[in-house]
Amino acid sequence: MQGQVTPAFDAGISIVKYDGFLASGAASLTPSVRWDHPRGRGHVSARGSYLRFESGNRSLDLSTSGSWFTPLARHWRGELGIAAGASDYASVVSFSHGLAEARIHLIDAGRGGWISATVGRASFGAGPRPVGVVAMGVWLLRTDLTMFASLDRSFIGDTAYSDLRSSARLERGGLLFEGTLGARLLSRGGGRGVYGEATTTLPIGTRTAFVVSAGAYPTDAISGSLAARYLTVGLRLGTIGPRRPAPRAFPGRVFPSGGANGSVIASPAETRLEIRVGEDEAVRLTVYAPGAMAVEISGDFTDWQPVPLSRRPTNGDAWEASFRIPRGIHRINVRRDGGRWMAPAGTTRSADDYDGEVGIFLLP
Repeated sequence: MQGQVTPAFDAGISIVKYDGFLASGAASLTPSVRWDHPRGRGHVSARGSYLRFESGNRSLDLSTSGSWFTPLARHWRGELGIAAGASDYASVVSFSHGLAEARIHLIDAGRGGWISATVGRASFGAGPRPVGVVAMGVWLLRTDLTMFASLDRSFIGDTAYSDLRSSARLERGGLLFEGTLGARLLSRGGGRGVYGEATTTLPIGTRTAFVVSAGAYPTDAISGSLAARYLTVGLRLGTIGPRRPAPRAFPGRVFPSGGANGSVIASPAETRLEIRVGEDEAVRLTVYAPGAMAVEISGDFTDWQPVPLSRRPTNGDAWEASFRIPRGIHRINVRRDGGRWMAPAGTTRSADDYDGEVGIFLLP
């Protein structure tokens, strides 16, 4: 089980104004890494952040988290997660926290919702305080747009507050736009008001991107962050999608599987996969399924959520949809007319975690 590892490294310059303090310039370094299970069963991530302020003081923050998902049962899926972190400012003020979360997801084609409960401890000053959070949310997924909305209630010792948030992620013409708008309500010791953040990411190379972020965020009594306004301009090094000069089509590239002969899968011809990359880097997946009334796909790029394909008006045997898929090795399965999931022709056979098979293709 190899999974997919996604590292990144951000370096930038920021202007930060914490509540109750004057604005200050800072240089920041932020390394991060994420590992995703090859079948979407879980992920683990770690992140560090180092800020050096113009006053000479420094801030250090470290955090890690992980989640494990149960297999999808009809439209339901469970999730167990853990998170821990610590921060230190000028070797004077320190925070730490440890959390455990249980979440239940309701998933449909391109949309879903969830409810969760979190318990743990957060430490600052006199000693640890109990943490409890209840939350619920909904999401909507389109080809290049993802939208979320959530409501949560947090209890940290004697502090309590509620946050109502909405966020969106849009990919258009090689640019990635991300934004959050929220409001803190019913607060006791956690502040209140409206806040928002926005980030624009512009790829300038195969593994480099220019990033601009700005906004305001509220106090987080769990992690110990103080409410602030900020503007950051930086450079990101990591897994950035390549910029291609022209559209081109190609079949699923052969990637050797763990089978005895590493042969390409011999799935029925009526479920053949074709992959086409457009000028805007959108990846169009087409499944040829003669006689099918409905075709769905699921893969690591959909978090293994079933996504229905649309029938091509000019060819009733072709079913297609566009996705934003990073280059590299990916896994996919196809289902027609509500039948069993199978690896499409044109991909390579590989055993999955459920004693079945999954198709593997390489996006160069």
